[in-house]
Amino acid sequence: MDFAEAQKEALGCTKCGLCHSRTQVVFGEGPLNAELFVVGEAPGFNEDKEGKPFRGASGMLLDRLLDSLELGRERVYLTSLVKCKPPGSPPRPPKPSEISACRPYLVAQLAAVDPKVVVALGDLASRVLTGRKEAVSRIRGRAIPLDGRYVFPTLSLTRALYTPADRALLISDFSRLPELLEAERPSTYETLNVTRSPAEREPVQPGLW
Repeated sequence: MDFAEAQKEALGCTKCGLCHSRTQVVFGEGPLNAELFVVGEAPGFNEDKEGKPFRGASGMLLDRLLDSLELGRERVYLTSLVKCKPPGSPPRPPKPSEISACRPYLVAQLAAVDPKVVVALGDLASRVLTGRKEAVSRIRGRAIPLDGRYVFPTLSLTRALYTPADRALLISDFSRLPELLEAERPSTYETLNVTRSPAEREPVQPGLW
């Protein structure tokens, strides 16, 4: 489906049980020509309340990270694996079936925006977007070329909020994004760690996207 169809369907979606725990659908926001595309896990309380991604303390941290790159929120496409808040306080992680139900919407967003760099925040987003099973702590900060773009796994904003050491790692990872945004789009399935020389790159298998 195209972007408009995906958005219309998502706003009234009842394909999984998350439709019962949401106040409103948080589809995503940002320009459809953004080079940077940020994917979180799921909306939380603040996102569900406002209908927009990355609000509250996590949103403030993301805004500071983007400002450090001289990239305002208005130049980045922001979304999450699932578009509805899971139940619980704090919300539980989304289930595989819920992620699968929302997958066509994320695929439509990626196709419409066609970003150069996709930042995957946290373990779930990293595994879904890269197709790799490792914990994000093992592959964070490494750009993985997939389908003509770089997927860049890093730590979740929530994790960084509560752990200063993780916040320092997240800041370090984001500092590498300008180099990727300036690079040519990838044409191979090599793993590119931007701190390594080309001879040290490692091959990986294509992911789900």
